[in-house]
Amino acid sequence: MTEMIPGDHPVHEVTGLEEGTLSGRKALGLAVVVFSPVLTAATVGAFVMSVSGSSAWLSVLVGAVIMACVSVTIAPFASRFVVSGALYSYIGHALGPFPKLVSGASLAVGYVVGMMAALGALALYTGSLLSTTFGISAANELPGQIVIFAVALLGAAVLAYRGLDTSARLSIGLMAITAPVVALILLANLFSGDFDVKSQFSFDDFTFTGFAMGVVLTATFLVGIEASAATAAETADPKRTVPRVIIAVPLIVGGIGLIATILSVPALATDEVQSAMTAGESPIAALADHAGLSFLGGIADLALVLTCLAVLIGFMNYAPRVLATMAADGLLPSTLGKVSPRTHTPVTAIVAIAVLTFLFPTILAAVTGGSTLQIYTAVATLFPYMWVLPYILIAVGGTLFLARTKELTVGVIVSAAVGAAGFTWVYVNAIIHPQSGVANYMTWAAPISILIVLGGMVVFRRTRAGRKSSGSARRGAGFERAS
Repeated sequence: MTEMIPGDHPVHEVTGLEEGTLSGRKALGLAVVVFSPVLTAATVGAFVMSVSGSSAWLSVLVGAVIMACVSVTIAPFASRFVVSGALYSYIGHALGPFPKLVSGASLAVGYVVGMMAALGALALYTGSLLSTTFGISAANELPGQIVIFAVALLGAAVLAYRGLDTSARLSIGLMAITAPVVALILLANLFSGDFDVKSQFSFDDFTFTGFAMGVVLTATFLVGIEASAATAAETADPKRTVPRVIIAVPLIVGGIGLIATILSVPALATDEVQSAMTAGESPIAALADHAGLSFLGGIADLALVLTCLAVLIGFMNYAPRVLATMAADGLLPSTLGKVSPRTHTPVTAIVAIAVLTFLFPTILAAVTGGSTLQIYTAVATLFPYMWVLPYILIAVGGTLFLARTKELTVGVIVSAAVGAAGFTWVYVNAIIHPQSGVANYMTWAAPISILIVLGGMVVFRRTRAGRKSSGSARRGAGFERAS
């Protein structure tokens, strides 16, 4: 049961989930794994530096601060409501049916894109590992990628079906194995002869457009932080645990990302590392070579494969619960809300998410002929744009919600303003200063996909309501004839 307050709006939730199976530590661990500090540490510096230059740390810092501010506006909902729809449910409680519907359209696409981004990263590093270490060049071609997609998604779906506890234990274990490898490589670069931390604070190559795009790329590693609320009903002491998780994740992952960026950018800027990455090495493997730890290159790629698998498993637990909640709310087919009586997991939604996540990048790669990196870049760019509208809505909704309950503070007002303004600026800036290539297409793919799904949800809901009305009318007519 959720607590109702004056002006609150009822939101349907998924029933049949097993309560209290996830401890507070495992809930935090699973959330941290999904927004992996290991993957962030290994890649965020190279990603952001490619557009922001030597001052990449500033983009990472601002992106982390914006996300932390958003989490402050979300946490009060988590301390009051135990939901399965995460942000979607919170927006319904705060703002009512229509904003909830709009956010549902955005998040329905967003979670599928998030799964695709996790899968793309896994395929990218798996293909690199198999081709460079084992000489299996076909791993980077479409048939090889299809096999990687299928095996990874099947494994993640089976683990998600078996239950949260199994997924959490495996995901946390994989992160514990991989973190020391990445940390060792980053720290080793401190002792390379050309490490120059001062160059990152000179701002010689700073451009506002590059800085803004760097914030977008940083957001790719952090958006969706509230997804852990989708497992609130299955978490021990959820009204205490979930708010802490929502606040902690952006601080942990954002802080590690900032430190990793400062540690890696000087080495990433060298001709040696740039040449290695151009030749196909992953950033972390190239950094291992630069630090004199060449023997760790293949191990680092394997570590990232395991890390991406952990991210995929974690996201496979969150995303289906949100879609199942939308089904319970009448926006998607009711079968997606079905929960297995044996494992207490949303089995149909898990299968649907896995199938969609497999089909979209496969078809996109087949039609466009794009490489693994190009497909991953496309979905990774689109991912944060899908959360712009929901985060603006929750910032507004959180302020109004706390004003109604007389709990509004200056800190929340400032956080809501920074979060909403930050994400508005990120998207508007992408329109005013378009990037070349795929990034510019994603700016427009976001609203188009939202409108298509929103239209589909409206038609589906009206058709469903019409069928129910017709059924009721037929039953009524039959009763009258019988009388």
